[in-house]
Amino acid sequence: MERRGAVLLLLGWVLASTGTAGYTIDGSLHDWGVIPFVKWAPSGSAVYTETNNINLYAAEYYSELYDVEAMYFDSDATHFYVALVTSYPLLAPSRAGDLGLDLDGDMTISEHGIVHGLEYAMRVGSSPLGQILHNPVWDDTSAYWHDPDGWQGSPYDALGGTPVGFASVAIQYYPNMELGTYILEAALSRDLLGGSAGAAGGPAGFHFTMYCGNDSINLTGTAVPIPKIPAPGALALGSLGVGLVGWRRTMIGQRLRLRCS
Repeated sequence: MERRGAVLLLLGWVLASTGTAGYTIDGSLHDWGVIPFVKWAPSGSAVYTETNNINLYAAEYYSELYDVEAMYFDSDATHFYVALVTSYPLLAPSRAGDLGLDLDGDMTISEHGIVHGLEYAMRVGSSPLGQILHNPVWDDTSAYWHDPDGWQGSPYDALGGTPVGFASVAIQYYPNMELGTYILEAALSRDLLGGSAGAAGGPAGFHFTMYCGNDSINLTGTAVPIPKIPAPGALALGSLGVGLVGWRRTMIGQRLRLRCS
């Protein structure tokens, strides 16, 4: 009975160590511990950036319509979790961009917000919503060329790529939140992203902007490692080892009692 309990305890520890971030994908930031425009900092392990009322361009080009407010990222053993707060319409018809992802640590951001190194995209402004593309073909923004960087805030839209599956996505519109605010939440399975999206843990980068690139947002974080769960054979060998140790101790005890009798 004691040996069986030890094996079950080991298995329970392995399963518990996988962990979970526990986000409900519903277009609300309640379970992030965030109240937009009141409390931007999340609770728990999530990382974030808040750029409310901070646009790429000078004040004369500023417009609340194009304001991207904040972005959040967290991860667990099975998923990446991303949230976005923006004034720009995310629900069709709109010209919102797609979410760019970097998972190998080579994401770079120029002075004018131009991003390179995005090897995945999740469709947000294009259809079908939530589709994940590997090696996407990116389209640039359409306003404000900066020599030699290129179109400010680029890229914004995934024209194509290799589909690998779908993320769970929810978008909610809050008309009474500031002048109208959209909140996007998404859960991306790490199995759909190459190498389980950095099973050993590592950098993760995200980029979002709209067609004109009037504002954009970028976020980098570190994905948690995926715990290695022993194969069933290893667990069986472990239980056999526990059993052999218990049997040996029993036999030694019996011999000692015989010698002392």
